[in-house]
Order: sequence, then C-alpha cells, then structure tokens
Amino acid sequence: MKLKSVYIWLLCISGIGYAQDVNYDEKQPYASYWFVEDLLQWSYENDPHAKFNKSYTPLAKRFLNDSVVIDKKSASIPAIMSLVAPHPTSKHPAQGFPSVKQYAFPFWQYIDYFVQWGGSAHEGIILAPLPTWTNAAHKNGVQVIGTVFFPPNVYGGKPEWVYQFLQQKEDGSFPVADKLIEVANAYGFEGWFINQETYKLKDDTALLMLDFLRYFKMKTDLKLVWYDAMIKDSRVIWQDELNDHNQIFFQDDAQRMSDQFFINFKYSPTNLEDSKKLAQQLGRSEWDLYAGIDVGAKSSQTDVQWNALFDKNGAKNTSIGLFSPHTTFNLSKTKEPEEVYENEFKFWNGGPTYANPYGIQKWRGFSTYFEPRSVINQLPFVTNFNYGLGRFYKEKGKTVSTKEWHNLSIQDILPTWQWKVDTTKVKVNFSFEDSYEGGSSIYIESKAATEIPLYKTNIKMDKGITLEIDTKSENGLPLAVFCELSNGEKLQFSLQTFSSWKMTSFKIPAKINTRLVKIGVQTKGEGTSFLGKIVLFHKKEPRPSTTKFSAEVFPNGENAEVYLSLKKSTATFHNIYALSGKNKEKVWLGKTTSQDYYIAEVPILKGSVHLIVEPVAKDGTKGKSSNKKIRLRK
Repeated sequence: MKLKSVYIWLLCISGIGYAQDVNYDEKQPYASYWFVEDLLQWSYENDPHAKFNKSYTPLAKRFLNDSVVIDKKSASIPAIMSLVAPHPTSKHPAQGFPSVKQYAFPFWQYIDYFVQWGGSAHEGIILAPLPTWTNAAHKNGVQVIGTVFFPPNVYGGKPEWVYQFLQQKEDGSFPVADKLIEVANAYGFEGWFINQETYKLKDDTALLMLDFLRYFKMKTDLKLVWYDAMIKDSRVIWQDELNDHNQIFFQDDAQRMSDQFFINFKYSPTNLEDSKKLAQQLGRSEWDLYAGIDVGAKSSQTDVQWNALFDKNGAKNTSIGLFSPHTTFNLSKTKEPEEVYENEFKFWNGGPTYANPYGIQKWRGFSTYFEPRSVINQLPFVTNFNYGLGRFYKEKGKTVSTKEWHNLSIQDILPTWQWKVDTTKVKVNFSFEDSYEGGSSIYIESKAATEIPLYKTNIKMDKGITLEIDTKSENGLPLAVFCELSNGEKLQFSLQTFSSWKMTSFKIPAKINTRLVKIGVQTKGEGTSFLGKIVLFHKKEPRPSTTKFSAEVFPNGENAEVYLSLKKSTATFHNIYALSGKNKEKVWLGKTTSQDYYIAEVPILKGSVHLIVEPVAKDGTKGKSSNKKIRLRK
C-alpha cells in the first residue's frame, strides 16, 4: 500500500471518524491481537478473554442462481473481498457495544470474503476477527479472514518483527504458522491476510517467507491471502499487477502459495489484463486475483476505473478488493444508523454524481455488477429484519429494554434486494424506530400498487410449507405476500391490515420437482406499513431443552458485571434477562449464540442478582427458561 494510502489507513485505524467509545468496566473482554512474541506465548486456555472471542456459527452454504452453488474452495465466479476496520485494534469489545453509534454491515449478499482489518506498530500487528463479525458473516455464507500487518518502517515497522514471524525450527516447522492455525481453528474463522510492507530486509527474507507459506499450506486448508507489496528479492515494491516479480507468492509450479492475491491500487487496464493472462498461464483462475479499490477517504466519491474492472457482463479481468468500505460510517456526521445506512445504500447501489479531474463521474455501485448471493436453501428460515443494533429491544412488539445495543451476532439475514422497486410508487427502508422482534423493522411508504422483492430462495417444495408474517399498518395499507416458483408460477396471499402487530399464516402446498425461488410483498394502494417478521417452515421445531448455566459475578456499585457460562444446548440462541426494580420487572440484557457471554450491567437487588436464561430454536420456538438467584458476598 503506497504511502498516501498508508497514511489514510493509519487515520482510519487510529479511530479518526469513529464514534467515541464509552468507558468500559474492568471485566470487559476485548478482541485478540498480538505482536509475534505475544502470539507465541498464547493459548486458548491461558487467555481469559479467548472464550468470549469464539464463534459458534457454522459457515452457511450459499448459491448464486439455479445453476451455481458457491463452493468454499471454488473460484469459478468473480468475487468481492472487503477489508473492514470497524474499530481501532485495541479496546475492541469482543461481543458488542452499548451504543448504536458503531458500524454494522447490511450488504453481505455481495461479498465473499470479510477481512477484519487492523494492526498497528504501537498496539499489535496480528489481529483475529471478532466473533460478532464472524457470526454475521458465516450466517450469510461469507468467509472470514484475520490480518497479519507488517507496517512500513516510516510508520513504526521493524524488520525484526518479520524475522520473528519467520523463525524456523530445525525440523523445518514454523512456530508462528502453527499458532496462526491454532487461533483460526480455536476462534472459528477461515484464514489470514498477510500484508508485508516492512522494507530494508535481508536478501533471503522472501525465500524464507515462501517456505513459511508452503509450510502453512501443507499443514491446513485454511485460506491465505497475499498482498502485492514484497517481491521475490525481498524488497517492497508495489507492482499493481501479478507479474514475474511477485507471482511466486501466488503460485509456484504445482504449489498454491496463496489462495487469493490482492493487487495494489495503482493499476492500469493493461495491468489487469496482463494479470489475468498470467494467472491462467499458472493454472489459476483470474478470479483468485483481487484488484484493490481504496475507498477509505471518499467512499462513494472515490475515482474508480469502472471500465477497466467491468463490462456489460460484470467483472472482466479480476475479482474486486475493497479497502475500507466502512467509510460509510466514518464519514457520517451523526453516526446514527439512519444516516449510515443511507451512505451504505449509495455505496452498494450507486447513484450520486461528483466531480473529479476527468469531469463528472457517476458512482455505479457494486450491486450493478454482482448478482446477490443467498443462503436461504433449507428450512426453517426466519427473519425479524434485525439490523444487529437498536435503540431498544422488543419481543412480539413489546419493549423489554430501553437501552441501546449493538451485537452483529444476532443480526438477521437481511433482504436480498435493498431495494429493487419502482421508487415513483413506493419507498422502502429500515426503520430503527419500531420493531416486532429486536431493534429494527422494514418500513414501506406506498403511493401505488407495486411489488417489493425481498428474498432470493432455493427451497424444495416436496413438502408443504407454512409462511408466517407479522405486519402492522396504522392507516390500513393493503398488502399481499407473493412467492415465485421455479416453474414460473406465482402465488399470492392477501394480508389483513391491523394497527398493531399481527401475524398472518398461509399454507403453501407441496409441488414435486419445484422450488420456491423468491419471496416478496406487494402493496395494493396508498399508505404505510411495517414488516416485522417472516418465518418459513415445514413444521415447528421442538422446544429447545432448558439450558443450565453458571455465572461469575463482579459487583460494581448498584450493578454487577457477569461472565455467563452456558452448557451445551439444543438452542440456537439464548435470551438473557434479569429481574430489576421494586416490582422485579423482567428486563432483557442480551441475546447470544455463544456459550460464554459477558454482561456489563446486571441490576443488584437486595444483595443478589437474579438471572434468567431462555433457550430459543432457529425458528423462534422458545423453551423453558432456567432461573438462578445469586447472592453476592459482602
């Protein structure tokens, strides 16, 4: 990354543009990051924060269309890799924030790899992804990558860090490679991005790095991403293409050295064309190459070589690597989710025009060139349109917490199409002012009858399907649900209108050799409405078993911090509550997919905390809660 880009990157990771953090309590667990010597001493067992950094969400299988299933090892289609630094490296809470003014990502359907970007010379150069981000990515079928960053010397990089990283034992093993594998397997993510930009290295450093990469690939099928900086003679010279100077880090005869190769940003159309040819000559797909686009300063006003990257059929030479697309949040003045989503919508869907040295350019967005991916290929499927943050938390439309929260682990699969509608007839957006379950819903403002596609699906209809939808409309906007089938048939079910949240249920009959391929709603006139929940299932899941738990309580004034440890359960989620106030009101404290969960504030009542853990199945079916009153020591 050339110096101007490095400078911008340093501004980003130092927190400029980020919302102000709160003062966290003493027991707050944080993200894992290390210098090399620290990593070599690390183990899951001896790190008190490690259990809070583990993801339990498996990588979902995704599909593109009727004929393309996206395999974990496949590079048969162009992809997007997104390098996101959602928070400075240090003091990053492991399981979420008590504020909506933090970044959440709503367009997973367009990216294939999420790289948790970060690392700095004064904090640590190896950064593991947060479980919250991994959980959200995996739910959407997106692979997650950690970062190894060797900074340029002018920004604090030290050659000895590279040498420490590449230390080798007499038996040929690389201890740091073994540790990287250990971390990824323990935390549940897919691999590592290596960004080596430290210069003035010994002449044989590149050869040792190549041996490191070979060893890593021999030991594991975890992914390795290599950044176009260091070349085969150990110097750092950005090539802006795949060529003879750097190809050895991509492919060495029959040996795959890295799975993806991130090309630096200053390429020309010819650079990308030549890179594609060389990748094919090496027996690799051009889609394993990612042309970098640095959007870290201007977001959707960045100058992009659209014609070098895309033609009418989409990406034409390489896949796409986005650097700092979270600038949609950083450039927001308010950091409120409404404004951030507006920025995000423009970034992915295009629209705004702006001046550059070449005249007026239109930002085209990436949904223009990439067909959305989906994971909705089996039942049950449930969405509450939960964005992953909220100013409150509701259950069945009833407020159970008035505190702000941010937790991407419980973000729902959001609509595939945001929003593929005739804007002269209808406006659709997320509402952060009301919800059926969680902190958000879909708000529809209709001027005329029109369709709103929501989800791409690929569900076999050899069994009957039940569809449930929760809506409300204060002014009586008539709505219908529509389902498109693979045989061209279209089913439509009218909804009754209510001024409060109401569920309507439909039965979709079985059809052999047919699939349900799209779900949406249709407005029937003028008015407004909220969509709160959609559930599809063959039959209701059994009630999950009651979950046993233990709690370590740390008093802190009128409240206590709590480390909650949940035993293995049949539940997909657990809601956590406490009794609070004179009337011992049941208050929601959080929702988790993890076995270990940190709670910052649990009210203390007469020297005790009273915790309630409620198991929840994937389709929302709730089991019997377990309760525990814990008396605090004086």
